[in-house]
Amino acid sequence: MPHTYTNGVVTFYEDAGEGPVVVLIHGYGADLRLWDAQVSPLKEAGFRVIRYDVRGHGRSMIAPDGYTFESYAADLRDLLDRLNVERPATESLEVEAVHAVGLSMGGGIGLQFALDYPERVLSLTLVDSALPGFTYGDETTAHIQNFMEAVRSEGAHEAIDRVWLQHPFFDGVRRDPERFAGVQEILLGFQAPDMREGARPADYRPDIARRLTEIKAPTLVVAGENDVPDFRLIADVLAENIADARLTVIPACWHLPPVERPEEFNELLISFLRGT
Repeated sequence: MPHTYTNGVVTFYEDAGEGPVVVLIHGYGADLRLWDAQVSPLKEAGFRVIRYDVRGHGRSMIAPDGYTFESYAADLRDLLDRLNVERPATESLEVEAVHAVGLSMGGGIGLQFALDYPERVLSLTLVDSALPGFTYGDETTAHIQNFMEAVRSEGAHEAIDRVWLQHPFFDGVRRDPERFAGVQEILLGFQAPDMREGARPADYRPDIARRLTEIKAPTLVVAGENDVPDFRLIADVLAENIADARLTVIPACWHLPPVERPEEFNELLISFLRGT
């Protein structure tokens, strides 16, 4: 299984297909398996698909610190610098520019990456995206705080099962027992290193919300119709403030469109990528 060093950590990734590169960035607590339903359709559409486990997730290294959006973006930069290490010697190691697709926290990583390394972004797809610098409502803030306290008092497994998986984020996928079981299996393996005592600066977030006008890449904003109000509002903010952005709302969908409505999401994504 391919691993490489990125920004001081070992990152696990998968690389499939040929053509323009699409990088899939998963959400908080998940890993690259969240994109299982996207890989084959993207390959068949003529794209090279890179998906990876964000630091502290899946089979990537659990670092003692560095759980910031700047670190996540630097990890992705280094991954792109080393992707071709096992390909023919005539190819450059560096992948110059990619279509970045991020779900939830992965959307926040995509935004940070587009700000820090704009020359390496062909397009952005932000799926029920987080927005660092956005002020969440009381309900979302309380849930994050409860989860952090549960991790520290009960351990990650119990906290994810008792607190995190009960969030309305998962109401849509919960309606399909098989799909929910798959998401549950992924999340229950997460060790939540960023929630441990002393693992990160308290409440630190870069203020990307104030910098959205700096993003010039063509951007597709996707939102589930039934996602929680904070994330529906974020989708509106992204679409209104990124110059070359458009918003698509998927009906009867919650926070995980690539899992809940894969066929519809794939068609939407591939159509956008082909037009950029």
